[in-house]
Amino acid sequence: MTVFLYDEASCEALRIAEVAEGLRRITGAVVEVRGEFVGFWSGAANGIAPEAAPATERLLRTLVKARVVDPLRPEQPEREPLPVEIAAERRALQGRGRTSVGVPYNGGVVQWLMGELIGEADRDDCHIILTARLLSTFTPDDHRWHAHTVLLGEPHLISTTGIVQAPARPREYYQGQAMATTGLVPREVVEAELQRRLADRMLTADDPRITSAALGLALQAVACQLTGEAFCPEPTCRLFNARRQEELIRSQCSPEARLCARHEALFATLPGGVDGRR
Repeated sequence: MTVFLYDEASCEALRIAEVAEGLRRITGAVVEVRGEFVGFWSGAANGIAPEAAPATERLLRTLVKARVVDPLRPEQPEREPLPVEIAAERRALQGRGRTSVGVPYNGGVVQWLMGELIGEADRDDCHIILTARLLSTFTPDDHRWHAHTVLLGEPHLISTTGIVQAPARPREYYQGQAMATTGLVPREVVEAELQRRLADRMLTADDPRITSAALGLALQAVACQLTGEAFCPEPTCRLFNARRQEELIRSQCSPEARLCARHEALFATLPGGVDGRR
């Protein structure tokens, strides 16, 4: 199995080479870093060729339609994409910019679109896309769209925006945000102070620890590819499915973060898989 990493210039703090090296060290897999996923598989990495333009245009329009514009509805209203939205997706495809950070997308639709681009002969390999798109899925139980750090499947998607926004932040953060709604203190001042005060308990968009978190999520993708099972109940294992920022930091960025014995044994069975530590 070869692991292919695709980076959509998803986050300035992300060091993709370190993620690749960590995967090689821990799993022993052959790891290849590629550029933007859609551009790579549609042949549009350096501009859209005339013959590919119609198919690419349809794909861009579908990506825009995958945006969640009504957070209370599982099925989004049919709408005509705006030219500015299509242009933003095109710039991201060509590696000249990022999609709108914080705009939620229907993660299932995005994953299906990406999967359609991969040829059948390549499906045995592990394709991992690091994207700035905030990926979400609708949960009927509480009738809400929930953001994710990772969506596992064909291909696997890691959201660098989701690493920051999906896991619940400390309670003090939300209490501070409520203070900002009073208008007594500018919101940006409150946000900066909360990020400073809670820096050891939550990640931010420019946090260098995003690289370590992304590596752990990529390990979950590789484990899923190998066994069909990705997550671990051990709270300090790199394969723990963290629901809170403090859990994410503990399992991915702290001195305690490592593979549990079971998952260290899993990767140790692979040729070259030797190091389950940070």
